[in-house]
Amino acid sequence: MYLLDQYRGTCLSCRYTIPTHLAPADSRARLQEAFKGALVDTIMRHPALQVGMEDVNAKVPSWIQLQSLDLAQHITWVSIDAHDDFEQTVQQTICTQLDDRFPDPEIKLPNWKVTILRQEDDPAMEVLLTWNHPQFDGAGARVIHEDLLRLLNAQDGAPVERTSLDGDILTLPSTPLLLPAPLEVVKSMPVDIKFLAKAFWEDIQPQFLNRDISLATWCPIRSTPYKTQYRAFFVDRTALGAILALCRQHKTTITGLINGLALIAFSSRLDSNVAQAFQSSTCIDHRRNMPPPPPEASWGTSDRAVGNYVTQLPHVYDTNLVALIRSMLPADAASTGGLDLSADLQRELWAVSAQNRLEIVQKLEDGLRNDIVGLFKYVGDWKQTMRGMAKKKRQFTWLVTNIGVLDGGGGKSGDADRSQRWSIERAQFGLSAEIPAAAIEFAPVSVAGGAMCVGAQWPDCAVDVTFGDAIMADLERWLGQLAREA
Repeated sequence: MYLLDQYRGTCLSCRYTIPTHLAPADSRARLQEAFKGALVDTIMRHPALQVGMEDVNAKVPSWIQLQSLDLAQHITWVSIDAHDDFEQTVQQTICTQLDDRFPDPEIKLPNWKVTILRQEDDPAMEVLLTWNHPQFDGAGARVIHEDLLRLLNAQDGAPVERTSLDGDILTLPSTPLLLPAPLEVVKSMPVDIKFLAKAFWEDIQPQFLNRDISLATWCPIRSTPYKTQYRAFFVDRTALGAILALCRQHKTTITGLINGLALIAFSSRLDSNVAQAFQSSTCIDHRRNMPPPPPEASWGTSDRAVGNYVTQLPHVYDTNLVALIRSMLPADAASTGGLDLSADLQRELWAVSAQNRLEIVQKLEDGLRNDIVGLFKYVGDWKQTMRGMAKKKRQFTWLVTNIGVLDGGGGKSGDADRSQRWSIERAQFGLSAEIPAAAIEFAPVSVAGGAMCVGAQWPDCAVDVTFGDAIMADLERWLGQLAREA
């Protein structure tokens, strides 16, 4: 997708609270040195940060072990003027980085970078980790931030001599690199003949024969001009606690709830002449299905592996369900918007959200049988496959990719010395527009004991900005209503 300009980058941004002894302006050099040292230790822990790609235009690209990294090409410090709006600058930087391209893959640089935004004397700074998805997935980025935080707190304040680091040049290990094994290599991914035949037919059938009314035909796939529209809103700690309690009460999760809210939003914003049914997709992290790594693995356990272990689970919302939801809406819902969730809609919302969770649980229990990744071995040319996808009808109206709860405490509880320790107070997650994928992609993430951010993105050339903003406004309003009424 990256080579065809169907996708550009992914970003997990975290707000780090700085220890008081490193916060003053005259401690800037020590602050930057401490951060660079902890990032070096994080790089050494995760081989995915040490490799580049070669033969990127071949049918089967491969990783190449690098001898060194120039950290000046991967770390950027941005000083924000005291009179500038820090929050606005953070959001603008995330939007810009999602659409930035990485250096030419032929240069064989790792496709990741860290950008730190800070106003002078501010006790917090924003750390953006932006990467090319083949390098690792969102859960892997969460692990990187958590390990970076832990390693920042492991420093006792004294300078640490790292013989591998000379200025900005980091010498990497010369011994053969042990990378986390790909999902399809370490786990059996059996594909039943019926599943394979269905996938093959969907791939080759003429589009005029595809009469599936749940496809997102209301949003044709367009490739140019490439631009991502990214939006985000925050749910504070108290409201999130109330929403989580409701989720437990109704036997669902935040992921299930976002799917349910999106169904109501799209049902109200699109009428039955445009969309009679819908499909959505949920990203599933299969690290729990991975076997333990080798004892010599630098990253420790399988749940701390930085790689790609995500697959997708489709959900179908049929005409009867969508018609039922629309029957509960005011007659002018599509034109006026801004409606609250009635008692009837809330009852249907929780039923849909619970069903969504059951489908996810069933998928995890079934493991990797009949998973889309199991079909990858039959793909001979990925560029040709992705070009073909861009010529088809769009399958998903929305997607939910929830990378879960980030541990922002640095591995130590208690408030006695909190001001002397690094911590993460919030996070937000975003992806660049994925041209053949869902019309709108939702990306929630939260910090343990803190707030939740719900990000969303869509291709500007395919989804009207006003429509996308309205869908996001619906989700923000309804989450607030659920929290207030809990």
